[in-house]
Amino acid sequence: MLRFPAAIVLVTFLSLIVYVGSPQAPAVRGQSPVQKAQTPARPVDLRQVFLQGLPARCIGPANMGGRICDLAVVESNPDVFYVASAGGGVWKTHDGGQSFTPIFDDQPTQCIGAVAVCRDQPHVVYVGTGEANPRNSVSWGCGVFRSGDGGRTWFHCGLEDTHHIGRIVVHPTDPNIAYVAALGHVWGPNRARGLYKTTDGGVTWQHSLFIDENTGCIDVQMDPLNPDILYAAFWPMRRDAFSGGSPIRQTGPTGGLFKTTDGGKTWKKLTRGLPENVGYGRCGISIYRKDPRIVYAVVHTSETAGQNSNVGQSATPVGKDGKPGSPGPINRGGIFRSEDYGETWRKVNDLVPRPFYYGQIRVDPNDDKVIYVLGVAFHVSRDGGRTFPPFRHSMHPDHHALWINPKDSQHMIVGNDGGLYITKDGKNFEAKRGLVISQFYGVAVDSRVPYHVYGGLQDNGSWAGPSATVYKDGITLADWRRLLGGDGFQAAVDPEDNNIVYVESQYGNLVRVKLDAPPGPTGKGANKSIRPPGVKQDKTRKEPSPYRFNWNSPILISPHDAKTIYYGAQYLFKSTNRGDSWQKISPDLTAYPRDGSVPAPGGHTILSLAASPRQAGVIWVGTDDGKLWLTRDDGRTWIDLTDKLPDIPRQRAIPKIECSYFDAGTAYVAVDRHRNDDFRPYIFKTTDYGQTWTALASNLPLHAVVGVVRQSSRNKDLLFAGTERGLFVTFNDGKFWYPLRCVGMPAAVRVDDLVIHPRERELVVATHGRGIWIIPIAPLEELKDAHLTADAVLFPFPAPVPVMERRDRPPPSGKAAPIPRDAFVAPNPPLGPVAAFYLTGEGPERVKFTYQSPQHSGSVEMTIPGPGLYFRPLGQLPPGEYEVALHARGVVVRQPLRVVAPPQASPEQ
Repeated sequence: MLRFPAAIVLVTFLSLIVYVGSPQAPAVRGQSPVQKAQTPARPVDLRQVFLQGLPARCIGPANMGGRICDLAVVESNPDVFYVASAGGGVWKTHDGGQSFTPIFDDQPTQCIGAVAVCRDQPHVVYVGTGEANPRNSVSWGCGVFRSGDGGRTWFHCGLEDTHHIGRIVVHPTDPNIAYVAALGHVWGPNRARGLYKTTDGGVTWQHSLFIDENTGCIDVQMDPLNPDILYAAFWPMRRDAFSGGSPIRQTGPTGGLFKTTDGGKTWKKLTRGLPENVGYGRCGISIYRKDPRIVYAVVHTSETAGQNSNVGQSATPVGKDGKPGSPGPINRGGIFRSEDYGETWRKVNDLVPRPFYYGQIRVDPNDDKVIYVLGVAFHVSRDGGRTFPPFRHSMHPDHHALWINPKDSQHMIVGNDGGLYITKDGKNFEAKRGLVISQFYGVAVDSRVPYHVYGGLQDNGSWAGPSATVYKDGITLADWRRLLGGDGFQAAVDPEDNNIVYVESQYGNLVRVKLDAPPGPTGKGANKSIRPPGVKQDKTRKEPSPYRFNWNSPILISPHDAKTIYYGAQYLFKSTNRGDSWQKISPDLTAYPRDGSVPAPGGHTILSLAASPRQAGVIWVGTDDGKLWLTRDDGRTWIDLTDKLPDIPRQRAIPKIECSYFDAGTAYVAVDRHRNDDFRPYIFKTTDYGQTWTALASNLPLHAVVGVVRQSSRNKDLLFAGTERGLFVTFNDGKFWYPLRCVGMPAAVRVDDLVIHPRERELVVATHGRGIWIIPIAPLEELKDAHLTADAVLFPFPAPVPVMERRDRPPPSGKAAPIPRDAFVAPNPPLGPVAAFYLTGEGPERVKFTYQSPQHSGSVEMTIPGPGLYFRPLGQLPPGEYEVALHARGVVVRQPLRVVAPPQASPEQ
């Protein structure tokens, strides 16, 4: 095989970089005319220029939210507030939640832990990146950001290595003074954790309180009348390398509650009346606004019951006589109250909702007897925490953020795993569906016209929705259909029958959905559990299940037989009848300890599957504990390739594998080590069935941990990588990567999965925080070096274009609820063919398109502002075979176009 020196590859790459000299360069503020004339030429990468014209279209969904971590409300005008979402950035409203605008999209992460405003100067906003609810799927951030103009522009204040920030508090009158509660690295020790203070608006920071490299700060609260008095909660915690439910370490002797009375110069640990001789876990603090002597805390200790359950430690039961019961031992933790600025404490209740995930308590600013404790349930006490009777509401469970209006306690804003809710009467909560912050794990598409998209969301089930509709108003909440509850993950669609869809919830609960079946008694249609080995999990059995399924188990439909599906536990299962029966076709493929040592909970499972579209029987398996396997005979024999991956420890996970469309021996493997406290990106390629590997991460940046890599089926050198810090593309098989900064799409949103629609040549992007995005990639698949310097290029139309009409949406029928007026609506793509073209040269251009068929002809003219890639609709055309010509920059370029009759109507979703 011929091998070209690296210098030749570099020369080829540099030949497509041009230089923009000083006459065209923008003036630099503060330079003299002589200095401006000496400004050196700036290199311009033509591929990067080309990519800047690529659009992205969000289709939602907003039927459910994603996790909201924090809220910041302008007290002088509560209609203005900020929403911090776990994976979807920061959003702002000016009208009390009727409309929202994302204001953090250009920043280097969309994972947010905290947001705060200065009370008297609310145009000053601080954002702490990196969610501090350290669940198994948590992402990390890159420090603190500050805005002095209400979120229009941002200044990066540093603290990059804090990773996870639980709270920010700002001095009420001096916005230059702020405190940051930094939890620090979740998967390893680091010294950037603790409580930080700035007195110059984030230019510099001091460690106000640091305990050790394993103990971070999770909460900080400021006395509303004396900003020199603060309380802080410190927490030693650590997650292991697997996606089990709870952190491996949740408590320790270095945690607890601390107080300062001198603005953070000195601190003391609070002990009187609090648990003693126990490890402290996550704690939360709330100060009564009218009388700050009164302080509440929710306290988690090493003796708290249920700390590995979803519910946690229950509230103190009420006696048979209806009177409040007596809380249990102090050392078990619970709800504590102080009436002397935290000097002494009294336990009032046992309640500690799932400690590591919540740890939030609020006292009503107008009534110290009314307290709220957030958890799976929305716990409310009206007697100072003695009892927590059931509170009826219509909100999604799993609550993380709560703001109570100090001027009207009935006005509350709640953030939870299902999004944002507002009440004006303290009872009826309205879901705000104007934010698209849904957190996808997986995505699939079908072959309808228009095609539909399927996927699973964190804590919000599995859903299906269209890429376009026949209605003039676009894609609304009414167009999305929920297929399964629980936490949703991967999805797969039968390539021969669009009505057969496979979806799942956590830990291997695989379901086959028949979309065209009439709804059953539950309204879910013909959903059938097909969890291997063919029976439902028996939750009444005391002995453990013999099968270990990952939190996010992989589903694979054979590219050679639509009836054959594969599913992974620690074994690989195969079904030849769409899941009605299964056979085990592998041994345990994980690194489960065979020496009798205790394995980590929630680990040692199959995490990724892939099958070669070129050769039947070639199947790849990757595990969450670093194993890599290949079978070339459909599971009869297995080859262990674990040690073949070069220069990378075996402590790792393999989240996705991609088989080449062009060669059976070629595959791409994404490797993830963030749960080993390693945040470097890893991609490997083999061309010889795994015997040798080449690293392809090249110039991908630190923290762009790769979750998925996909290859174009029409261009073997075109790859896409979904990472923790956004979407990337390479035109030369991984030698050099470009960030894919599409118009309208957040720059650095986490991307968990990708699929290329085989007919429409659109990249469907599943983000973990901003829903589904669709990007037209046909020009990328066709791009040649010569195109980048040509006067004008008209790219091929990727697929036959159907004639379609759009009509008014009928009113909802039956029991269907009307769509809220402030809900998100995704735009439809334009009707008719869309021309993708590229212009070089300078300045604006009046371009003309002509189209000709045996029966029809016409033209369209438009003004283009300057060089670059453009997508422009040509309008509806009758069916026929056309030649389309682009007249621009003094040249004419042509492409064929086929317009077809309207598609047959498909069943509504």
